[in-house]
Amino acid sequence: MPQEEVARLMQRYDLIAVPVVDREDRLVGLITIDDVIDILEEEATEDIQKLAGVSGDEAALSPPQVTIRKRLPWLLGNIGLYVGAASAIAPFQSVISLVPVLAVIMPILSNTSGNVGIQALSVTVRGLGVGEVTPKDTLKILRKEILAGLGTAAALGLALAILSLIWSPPNERWVAIVAGSVMMVNVVVAATMGTLLPMGLKRINLDPALISGPLLTTTLDAVGFLTFLSLVSIALQIFR
Repeated sequence: MPQEEVARLMQRYDLIAVPVVDREDRLVGLITIDDVIDILEEEATEDIQKLAGVSGDEAALSPPQVTIRKRLPWLLGNIGLYVGAASAIAPFQSVISLVPVLAVIMPILSNTSGNVGIQALSVTVRGLGVGEVTPKDTLKILRKEILAGLGTAAALGLALAILSLIWSPPNERWVAIVAGSVMMVNVVVAATMGTLLPMGLKRINLDPALISGPLLTTTLDAVGFLTFLSLVSIALQIFR
């Protein structure tokens, strides 16, 4: 049995030890609670580090060369992802030059939806890690996240719309409607992806923590920027 399953079994039934037997059910060993504590700590550390885009075996006092070797591949990979997100912006440079306030709004849109996605991702991965939920609970968790996401989306969309009204000149106040609407859609999409992606990996027997925070946020950035700037381009033709 995988060590994580043994740890969950002992945790669920408050056992201090479990026997290990051979094919004839003869006792060949013993797993004690101190072994389980080490396993749970190791698994939790690995999940936390993977969510942050760090290899799961780096320690706080690791030598600098080890830290570089563990982190640099993730960071170089993220640059590739960010190029993808930037490519969604590149075709709209003329739109941004016509509506400069977009440069102020876009980072808020990006960071907020990314944080929502990471929140949903962290809760889901933790639930899977401790055995609180399984892929069978996907629809139940997704329903909860979407309902919570709708309430959050309304509040965050309104907040961004108000800020956009404050920052936009009188002839560009329509930007607030677009920004608030895209924020609401992005928040719901982020909560959905943060739930479905780790559940999907678990269903095919892969580590849910493979969906790191940087990977999720960059994907949301690309989708959000493309949606936002496309709608702004359409709105420009209508209002101008």
